[in-house]
Parts: sequence; structure tokens; C-alpha cells
Amino acid sequence: MYFVKNITIPKQIGFEKLVQQDSIQMMPQNNFFDKNQRGRITKSEKLINILAVFLITILSFLSWTLYKNNRTRIQTNLLLEEKNKELLLSKEKAEKASKARSEFLSTVSHELRTPLNAINGITHLLLEENPKESQLEYLNSLKISGNYLMTFINEILETSRIESLNITTEKINFNLLELVNNIYNSLHKIAVQNHNVFKLDIDNRIPMNLIGDSTKLSQIFINLINNSIKFTQNGEIVLSAKLHRLDNGLASISFQVKDTGIGIAEEQLDAVFESFSQGSVEINRKYGGTGLGLTIVKNLIQILGGTIRLESQIGHGACFTFNLDFMVNQSQIEAPKQVFDHSNLNCKRVLLVEDNKINQMITKKMIESKKVLCTIVDNGEDAITEVQNNHYDMVLMDIHLPGINGTIATKKIREFNQKIPVIALTAISLNENKEMLLSYGLNDVVTKPFAPDDLYNTMLQYLS
Repeated sequence: MYFVKNITIPKQIGFEKLVQQDSIQMMPQNNFFDKNQRGRITKSEKLINILAVFLITILSFLSWTLYKNNRTRIQTNLLLEEKNKELLLSKEKAEKASKARSEFLSTVSHELRTPLNAINGITHLLLEENPKESQLEYLNSLKISGNYLMTFINEILETSRIESLNITTEKINFNLLELVNNIYNSLHKIAVQNHNVFKLDIDNRIPMNLIGDSTKLSQIFINLINNSIKFTQNGEIVLSAKLHRLDNGLASISFQVKDTGIGIAEEQLDAVFESFSQGSVEINRKYGGTGLGLTIVKNLIQILGGTIRLESQIGHGACFTFNLDFMVNQSQIEAPKQVFDHSNLNCKRVLLVEDNKINQMITKKMIESKKVLCTIVDNGEDAITEVQNNHYDMVLMDIHLPGINGTIATKKIREFNQKIPVIALTAISLNENKEMLLSYGLNDVVTKPFAPDDLYNTMLQYLS
């Protein structure tokens, strides 16, 4: 074994020093990288934080908006529900009020018409008994007042019927020229009393045989002409009809009622068609009336499918124009009704069914003046028994009776006697109309208060 002496092994510093030096040299560069990386991380964190805050803000705003909208919607829905309930209650109240008014008018109309029939009837009977000269003036005044009251009641009831929609149109054959001439003959005398000239101007191109509601057309003419007569003195009133168009069996006719009366102010042209309106208080006081005539005219024309126009100036009269369509009737209409001979009522046996004692007395006196043999009962049950057990040529039947009313009594009579004429004498209410009454087997209807000649002529239609 050999030993080497005094050999010094050098320290191994070269590599360590080298590594240390390299490490020292690299440290600043690593610190730069760390700082740069930390800067990037800080910016990213800030950006993320900003985005997070923005997102949270947006979400919070959306949540708040949604909450607010939901709350507003809930409040709106609650308010709408409350308002709907109020509207329903108001509607129900209005319907109840309208029904109550209709029922009230129906009752009042019957209660007013019944005594009015007695007043007019007694006046007629007294005038037929050759009263003294001093009494004649009072009786004529009573007759005029009774007729005025009857017109007033009829206008109120007609307006209520129209407003309650309890009105239908008829499609019947009629002759326009005959209808217009009848109205002319009825109103000519009244026009002359006001020193007016009343003229007709009918286009000869118009087909005279038409199909439509002649009753409502007559009402329109009568109301318009009466209105012109009332507000015209020493003037002229013209009822004209012009053919507007004739196409495929449909005639469009333009009607006009023109007068030279006091006229209407421009600002009042629309108001005159409103209920109870006559333009001014002064006019109402001077000329009287209900202010319903033109309201009825406008409503009836609308029901028939037309519109009315009014042209007027103060002091230059008024001109009412309206157009209506009618189907043309190709067949010939029957000749006008004959003038009845009242002597044909002699010795006819008539059963009068009436519960009002005064109306019993008046109606009996009226028909007995034509030598009719009259028997009276005051309820429906007795009427049925009388017709079963005795011979009668006709029954005059009141509708509002104690116990079985007139319509039911007539229906029961028809079960065993189809031929006997049964005429209703009644104050037709809002809930009644002629068509409904006829459906029970009645032959005709005479409305109280009635003119004696209307009753006689209706009776003769079924007894001649």
C-alpha cells in the first residue's frame, strides 16, 4: 500500500462559485418576471372584479325592475278588479233602475189611461146629448185637454218603449199614396186653424205599393207635421216624397217636411232631437208640448234604418229630410177600407168584460147608443162561463182583470169556440204589444183611451 505525502487537494469552489455567480446574475431577471406576472394577475383580478360588480349591478337592477313591474302589475290588476266590480255594480244598478222605471211606467200608463178613458168617454157622451150653449164651451175645453193628456202619455210611453228596445218593425203591404192622403185628411183641418197652407208633393215615379212598417212611417209623418203646424202661423207646410233610387225591387225614397215657421237657431239644431228639449224655455212656455215628438221621430227613423237631417234658421222655417228603403210589392193592394154603416150594429149581442165600474158604464152607453145588446162581467172566469152557456156575437175583453186575466181567458175560450170575435180593450203597457196579444187568440186590439168611432169601426169589421 502506497501513501502520497504532502499532496494538497484543491478546494472545489469553481463550480459552486460559478453556480453562485450565475444565480446572483439571474436573480434580478427572475424578480422582474415575478413582478410582471403579479401585475398581470392584479389587472385580471381588477377586470374580473369590475365585471363581477357590473354583472351584480345589472342583475340587481333587473331584479329591482322586475319586482317593481310585478308590484305595479299586481296593483294595476287589483285596481282593475276593483273598477270592474264597480262597473258591474253600476251596470246592475242601472239595469234595475231601468227595469223599475219600465215597470213603473207600465203601471202608471194603465192607471192613467183607465181614468182618462172615462174622462174622454163621458165628455163624448155629454157632447152627444145636445148640451146647452153655456156647457158646450166647457165640454169642448175638456175634450181638448183630454186629447192633450192622451198625447202626452202616448209620447212618454213611446219614448220609453224605444229606449227599452221593446219595439220591433213590421213588414206589411201598404199603399204610400193612400197613407199620405189619410195623414193629410187628418191634419189638414188643424193646419188651416193656424191659417196655414198644407200641401203634398209626391213623386209619381215612386211605386205606390210597398212593403214596410207603415205604422211607424205614419208616426214619423204625424209628429213632424204636428211640429210644423205648432210652430207655423200664416205660412206653408209641405210634405214631399221623391224617388232617390229604384234597384232590384228596392225603392229608396227621400221624404221631406218643410215649413215656413219660426225656425231653429243653429246652435240648437242637434239639441231639438234630445228628450224634453224644445230649443229654449221661452218656446216651451209659449207653444207648450212635451219636447218628445222629435226624439220619437229620430229614434223611429233609426229603427227603420235611416237618418234624419235638419236645416233651419231663425225666422226662415225648418226642413226635416230623411231617407228610407222599402221593398216594392208587385201584387195589387186591396182597396181602401169601406166606410162602415153603424146601423149594422143593431141588436148584436156583445159581452163586455171590464172590472172598472166607470169604464163599464161608459163603454156600455157608447155601444148601446148604436142599439147593441150589452152584457157585463167583471172577471175572466165569468167571461168563460158566459161564452160557454150563452150566445154572443162578440166579446170586448179588458186585459188587466182580477183572477184570470184577459189573455188567459181568451185562450180558454178558444179551446171551445174558435169563431167568436174577441176584441181587446186595454191600455197596452210597455211589456205588451199588439202581436203578443193577438198570439193568445184575440182578433184585434183597441187601445184605451179610444175614440168611439174607432171602437165602432173595429167592431163592424168582425160583425158585418
